[in-house]
Amino acid sequence: MAIFISSLSLTNFRNYSQLDIEFPTGATLVHGQNGHGKSNLLEAIYMLAIAKSQRSITERDLIRKESISDISYSKISSVVKENNDSTKLEIHYQCTRSDNSDGFTAQKYIRVNNSPKKSSDLIGILNAVIFTVNDLDIIYGRPSDRRKYLDILISQVDKEYLKFLREYSKITTQRNHLLKLKRNQHISPAEMEFWDDKLSIYGSYLINKRIEMVKKLTEISEPIHRDMSGINETLDCIYQIKTQKESLKCKKIDQKTFKETLRQCLSRDIALGSTTFGPHRDDLIIRINKSDANRYASRGQSRTAILSLKLAEAQFLKESRLSSPVLLLDDILSELDFVRREKIVETIRHYEQCIITSAEPDSIPSSLFENSNTYRINQGAVSW
Repeated sequence: MAIFISSLSLTNFRNYSQLDIEFPTGATLVHGQNGHGKSNLLEAIYMLAIAKSQRSITERDLIRKESISDISYSKISSVVKENNDSTKLEIHYQCTRSDNSDGFTAQKYIRVNNSPKKSSDLIGILNAVIFTVNDLDIIYGRPSDRRKYLDILISQVDKEYLKFLREYSKITTQRNHLLKLKRNQHISPAEMEFWDDKLSIYGSYLINKRIEMVKKLTEISEPIHRDMSGINETLDCIYQIKTQKESLKCKKIDQKTFKETLRQCLSRDIALGSTTFGPHRDDLIIRINKSDANRYASRGQSRTAILSLKLAEAQFLKESRLSSPVLLLDDILSELDFVRREKIVETIRHYEQCIITSAEPDSIPSSLFENSNTYRINQGAVSW
């Protein structure tokens, strides 16, 4: 199957007051100076794949500042084509006045073919993989950055995982509330048992799905990395389960073991008023030559490792969905040497659609221009 974005429309999104642009299959180059909206364009497309921004903490950041005084709205809309079928995707933010520091709040609405939907209904219709300079956070960032990376990837192919992830978050919040109460008053053991049972069901499921994903990523990325690095260098990933006493590496966990570990951590959990064991505390260890890249890899080694993982992500989605994900390369080619740029270009030729941004179009290999469409962005306006 062939899935691609045929058109994109932005209204009051980031620095765009209004943008309407069409994309063909194959490669599209979007160039312009930094700060003019190239990254915002790819962010909008990726939001249609995962139903949220991979950059912003609050949704208010997505709304064009100049439009806020009018208390209007922001909208991302796109037509996605799959073979002979077209699907219209839309994310709409409605602004209303409030008493917070910004003076307004933004309510998100999702529509698919003009019908109201939940965010979970949007995820998986359009699969996309985004490459940015901030991808190094997967190695050098917080454990939460790495958990987020896994969660986004798995959610695009597994609706059940997304449902379990959200339910787990609710149960953890409820259990934490109970732990805080237990510090100051007696709580029925049966009540704690009830939430521990539920947490064990959802938590063990999430951990095991992540372990499966990490194993698959390692299998796919290792040969890619060997080719990308050009030397006999190994790349592998380990899922690390954090417990009170130790870190367990890549070992699946059943509900009984999960619940027993919760029991062992209970005294500490009560003292802290929070749940200290579970998938919300785990980590992903990325290793080069069997050493933790976070501690021992050079910047160049880490960049090659991340590129290999992102290309593995794209291949995994392609194999899982039997269709090519849209590749979004946000100004990363200028960061690479000639050999790695050529390897990336050769790889993306095997995908239905790739949209590349660059502040330095001369850094894009000339072989890519042969069949590519080119746009220029200047202050949120697009020209050909």
